[in-house]
Amino acid sequence: MIVLKSQSWNLLAVLHKIQARLAIPAFRIKLKPVKIAPPALLLLVFGVLFLTSVTLSWQTDLPEQPSAARANAPIILLTPESFAIAPAMPARAPATREPFSDLAANKMVSDASLFASLMAPLASEAQRRRAEMASSDPEFLKRIDGKLNEGRVNFLLFGYGETHEPPFTEKATIGSHTIISYDLRTRQADIISFTHDIRAPEIERELAKRGGKPVAMRIDGAYNIGGFKLMRKVLEDATGLSMDFQAAFKDAAIQRLVDNVFDGVQVTAPMTFDVHPFYLDGVKYPGGHFPQGPQKLNGRQVIQFIKTVPVAEGTYDKLLEHNSRKSLVFDALLKSLDEKYTDRTFWLKGAAFVAGEFVNGSVVCDFDPVALIVNNIGGTTASLSKARAPAAGQLHLPKINHSLYIVDPAQGDGGVQWVNANAAENPITQKDIDAGIYPTLAMEVPINANPYGDLVTGYWTSVRGLVKESLLNIGNIRLNAPPREGEE
Repeated sequence: MIVLKSQSWNLLAVLHKIQARLAIPAFRIKLKPVKIAPPALLLLVFGVLFLTSVTLSWQTDLPEQPSAARANAPIILLTPESFAIAPAMPARAPATREPFSDLAANKMVSDASLFASLMAPLASEAQRRRAEMASSDPEFLKRIDGKLNEGRVNFLLFGYGETHEPPFTEKATIGSHTIISYDLRTRQADIISFTHDIRAPEIERELAKRGGKPVAMRIDGAYNIGGFKLMRKVLEDATGLSMDFQAAFKDAAIQRLVDNVFDGVQVTAPMTFDVHPFYLDGVKYPGGHFPQGPQKLNGRQVIQFIKTVPVAEGTYDKLLEHNSRKSLVFDALLKSLDEKYTDRTFWLKGAAFVAGEFVNGSVVCDFDPVALIVNNIGGTTASLSKARAPAAGQLHLPKINHSLYIVDPAQGDGGVQWVNANAAENPITQKDIDAGIYPTLAMEVPINANPYGDLVTGYWTSVRGLVKESLLNIGNIRLNAPPREGEE
């Protein structure tokens, strides 16, 4: 394992530097000095940006097949040492014009937007990292769709936690991926969520190198098996988007975010519904009731609203799908952020919260927030002062352009389907079922997919086509050709 060696930092000193930079009146914080690694210094504005986004990173779906089996080994809970799997690339200025996509040169919508100022250093770093990947990984440019990535910065968020899916699963640890693709030109974000049940052959190939037995692996095992490196490869293969920044986090962090930073959020339920019990940090909480209309939820209620299974006879309304409920909470957090963003105390609470999450290991990332954020804090706080001035520009939070849920069409937007349905049209899937490759039929695969050939052109094609069609607003993309079983 790679050991990440770096300077330690004093959390109390950092908070007082934030106070000085923001010209906050003197305050008293009784904290003992805590020595932490640089990832704990994800500061101020980026902290709130990141942690309002992570609410999109849950999803649990009841399989159509009556099986409690899990295809993967249990996910190992992450620790600060997980950061050593994929250390951040050292910061440096590019010597030449970067190939691929000149994000920094793309013109953003012109205004005095704090959010635009926050995104500028991220766009520059994304451009640098893409150039680095293109020169070090021969497969990178094959995975990445240049046109699709033009003018965008992409964030991959991996959330994990316990799930309770009666009657088949009492308690299991699962994870799920959400990509937030921000368009610098239109200042809009596209959200792409993945069900955890999708088969990911990249993980199987990695395990085969270690002498593992051939067995279908779910996509949420990528981080546990191969860290940020393998997770990046899987999601880039699947979408064609460059995974510019990656983060992994425990779902309990959202409870603390809502309670300690936002002081609760106002969420509007589309209809009255009841939910089953759920687990959070090892504790099983009873079922709940949500009336139709607006209601203020605390952190635990937010998690229950998002991730628990509705009580229903048969299928429940699509308005209550997990992805729909996640979007409602995300919109509520954005609205609250828009109301609170001129409050310096709010930003200070956000900075302290994010630092604490890194200290306790609830959040890890694949980049160095110190170099990325601290070195740019001057320009960001200048924008904050301008935003507070009379008649100045607003925060201008991004609008959601598309919200795409990659799951069987019965539950979401398609791109994949349950293996038993896929086997009716795909002889490779049927052959794998007969051979016992699938330990459970509660898994999904892309349309006409061949997991034994080229994964970009022969396996993930239906998912990549759906993502491209949605983000570029185009139609008539041929999702996948019939698989060629002999392709290697």
